[in-house]
Amino acid sequence: MQDNRVARRYAQALYETAVKYGTVGSIEDDLTALGNLLEQDKGFRHFFLAPSTSRAEKLKIVEKLFSDRVTAITMQLIRVMLEKGRETEVEGVRSEFSRLRRDAEGIVFATVTSAVALTDKQRSSLLSKLEATQGKKFEAQFEVDPHV
Repeated sequence: MQDNRVARRYAQALYETAVKYGTVGSIEDDLTALGNLLEQDKGFRHFFLAPSTSRAEKLKIVEKLFSDRVTAITMQLIRVMLEKGRETEVEGVRSEFSRLRRDAEGIVFATVTSAVALTDKQRSSLLSKLEATQGKKFEAQFEVDPHV
């Protein structure tokens, strides 16, 4: 079960550290990649979130998989979260970290749902129109729902 307060605390500490070292973009990329892996690879998700797998085993495997692929700060976050039994909060930390970055940069996040998939050109055009009318920068997540 996810506790948003915990995810917010981890994300806030991580964001402050990332700002201090100028690694906000890299860390957000790391968190996105980890989140995508958890979403797309059911075997990894089961291993990473399974309470029956020991913390030591998780740390060993995760360090082998990620230590040369993510920033040292991201790796330290993963270690701490595994050691504290907070691996279920990783997705919340990712979401909250992105929100903190957008807030700091004055970016508005929108979820755009359409009946059919939009082309890259349509997505770009829509975002440009939103930015022009609202006077703010936008980032969007695009979803398809044929019932819209």
